[in-house]
Amino acid sequence: MKTKIMFPLILALLLFRPALKAESPGWPIDKAHSRVTFTVTKWGFAEVEGRFYDFAGTIAFDERHPELSRVDWRVRVGSVETGAPKRNQALQSPEYFDAARFPELHFTSERVVPLGNGQFDVQGQMTIRGKTRPLTIKATYSGTHTVPQEGTYAIFQSEFTIDRYDYDVNGGSMLGPAISREVHIKLIAAARS
Repeated sequence: MKTKIMFPLILALLLFRPALKAESPGWPIDKAHSRVTFTVTKWGFAEVEGRFYDFAGTIAFDERHPELSRVDWRVRVGSVETGAPKRNQALQSPEYFDAARFPELHFTSERVVPLGNGQFDVQGQMTIRGKTRPLTIKATYSGTHTVPQEGTYAIFQSEFTIDRYDYDVNGGSMLGPAISREVHIKLIAAARS
């Protein structure tokens, strides 16, 4: 008799558990399957692309209650790669990111607004060079996927633009004005369960 009562209870618990409780610390962002890239325009016509290779963070996501979701992402300035060693060094200098004083870029969410069809407004705070500004980014949830012998990943993508002058990333007196104020950022986050 006890077995007959317990089986439906266990089955109900397995079927109705959320993907990830938003109160949990969250899933770590997996560097091997995630990307942080940016693009600026130089001299008004030449696109310069860059990528940060060192970052860490967590995403807490509950498909049934996405408004309770959270994200925290930190990026190491010293990991920037643009294909030109001198430019990489310049970006870490006091004229740009000032990596010695401000080694990280940081975004933390404050509110997630579901827009439907896997789209979200993620409202939060972006900190660059010690300057913190409110920022809302559009994010897309691309589903949860299991890779054999690797794990399960929740995939998110976002593209947005910031004004680098808002964060005092002005550049030098010669090249600074030649580089677009607008920085286009693309994020791909694979959060591993």
